[in-house]
Amino acid sequence: MSTAKRKTGTRKTTIGLSVVFVLLAIGSCLLFRFYPQIHKYYIDHRSYKVYGGMTDELRDSEFYEDMQSGRSFCFLGDSITYGSVTEGIHWYQPLIPYINGEISDFSFSGYSVINLVDSADKIPDADIYVIAIGINDILFPDDDDSAKTGEEFAGKCKELGVLISDRNPGSKIYFISPWSFVDCDISFVERGDQFRSSLEEICLTTEYHYINPDPIIQSVIAEEGSDKYMYNDFHPNAPNGVGLFSYAVLKDAHDRTHENN
Repeated sequence: MSTAKRKTGTRKTTIGLSVVFVLLAIGSCLLFRFYPQIHKYYIDHRSYKVYGGMTDELRDSEFYEDMQSGRSFCFLGDSITYGSVTEGIHWYQPLIPYINGEISDFSFSGYSVINLVDSADKIPDADIYVIAIGINDILFPDDDDSAKTGEEFAGKCKELGVLISDRNPGSKIYFISPWSFVDCDISFVERGDQFRSSLEEICLTTEYHYINPDPIIQSVIAEEGSDKYMYNDFHPNAPNGVGLFSYAVLKDAHDRTHENN
């Protein structure tokens, strides 16, 4: 083969490789640019079902009536609300199709109740607030931002409620007790029970509404196993885990509605 032909072949190969690299670079840039929108579209349009399906029983509660009312909702919380380990899938994702009002979210990974109090002026305006906080306070008691006792935790929740109500008179507040966790030392189980009990007492003496999904979640996990529903010791997976957590909230809301009637 002549030198000229070899040079021509080498040149064509170089050009071909350059084109491939350019296309790969463009593709990577486009993927980086549009992946968040594509991923959000996927999450928003995928079906996330409530554990066992939405039944007439689950629809029969004051909480569900509020979901159907058309009033705006704001969900507050930590990584479980934010969806840190589930690629942005919130624990309440299965409830979204049943909420007729606007939805906002104010949740951050690692947040404790003290963090919510300190950032209360940034919380969006809404008609109804659903606050699910406390798991980090329970499991990481040595952190500076963690409430040390159940009484301190409940007191901070009350303070948070006052701050929200002062900025949004007439708003309604639901406190969801600290989420369930599995495979933890008995001391954390006892600490969790204390935090839930203290929060319930505060809600009974105020206008705040209390929902405790923990017994229902624990009952299902005891029967069916945690691997099906939990990503780790305290984060639900998706879609099964968030479906269970949403179900437990609706079920306890139903039970409490009829206890009070």
